[in-house]
Amino acid sequence: MKNRVAAILIGVFGIIPFTYAESDDGNLASIEQVGTAYQGTINQSGDNNIARIRQVAVNAELDEQLSEGNGTAEITQTGSLNYAELNDFGKSNDIAIHQWQSDNNALVSLDGNNNQVNLDQNGIAQDFIGSIYGNNNELMATQSGSYNRAVADIDGNSNEVSMTQLGDSNSANIQIEGDRNSVAVLQDGNALNYSLGVNGSNSNITITQY
Repeated sequence: MKNRVAAILIGVFGIIPFTYAESDDGNLASIEQVGTAYQGTINQSGDNNIARIRQVAVNAELDEQLSEGNGTAEITQTGSLNYAELNDFGKSNDIAIHQWQSDNNALVSLDGNNNQVNLDQNGIAQDFIGSIYGNNNELMATQSGSYNRAVADIDGNSNEVSMTQLGDSNSANIQIEGDRNSVAVLQDGNALNYSLGVNGSNSNITITQY
């Protein structure tokens, strides 16, 4: 059985919570929220599912300095061949994606300051792409298993990236544009690969392979 659920929530005042949970294959769940202190959660169990959350803080697309977020977004998927996408415009938001099993894909696109992104993928052949534009953001990504791939593109200052890959034949690609950024990559396994590009000054880079 295939389900398609879309929710568009608009609210400037107060908290906007929305939670969606399903257990089946081939489903699509989409949440779009505009406001402040929003909360969006999607839980999916099964294969070939798609989850999308887009959150826009008040004034975020007009003036970043006036935008307020203070929201949360979380996607959890258990199964294979699933896709998770989070798009966030604003500041001071907490974002999380959890995926288990194999052949899952996660995409995070973030535009704002003082946000925190947590990614956890456990399985085989998982892909993660993160794009962050802004300052003082934190990205923490952990992939456990083999043949996983992580790509992070950061544009801004004083951002912190922590990427951990545990298993064999994993690859990491990090590109950073800006100053005073911190990058830590830990890879534990065999046949590991990483690529790093930094354009800026006063950045702290640590690469560890076991």
